[in-house]
Amino acid sequence: MNNWYTRKFARFLSIERLLWACLIGIGVFMLVRYKTVPSLAQDSILVLDSANVQHKLADLTNGPTVVHFYASWCGPCLRELPEIKEFMQTPLGQKINFVFITEDREDQVKAFHERYGFNIYRVNKLKDANIYSIPVTYLLNENHEIVKSELGNWNWNEENFKNEISTIIK
Repeated sequence: MNNWYTRKFARFLSIERLLWACLIGIGVFMLVRYKTVPSLAQDSILVLDSANVQHKLADLTNGPTVVHFYASWCGPCLRELPEIKEFMQTPLGQKINFVFITEDREDQVKAFHERYGFNIYRVNKLKDANIYSIPVTYLLNENHEIVKSELGNWNWNEENFKNEISTIIK
């Protein structure tokens, strides 16, 4: 009987190890997929403007540009938008092109445009643009190269952030 119990316990431990390995693998996958900033394929991302005209994202990023992905149902996005609007009104913010991209409906985009004055572009699904978590913000230089990117909110009033932006503006 002692031998039977030992074999049963050893089998349980091997199943437990397998489950732990699966959980760790899933966790790593989720971290990589949802908590890292994805690459920004500017030539392959197609967006619609308010007149439903289709554009490539690369055509909208002239000069230093902030590309910001958000959604109207996203709490962190809603908290960040007033800070972005305030930053856009500063002398430094007026030297940067801002491109806002969402998967919201047209009526939601119009409401946000009326409230904030942003030029907002739409995509059918954010995952079509390789975006799985929001807000995601990219800072591009005049050569369309990503200088800074971050998942989550930026501190738009932080001095280090303003200094970083001023270095790419010429």
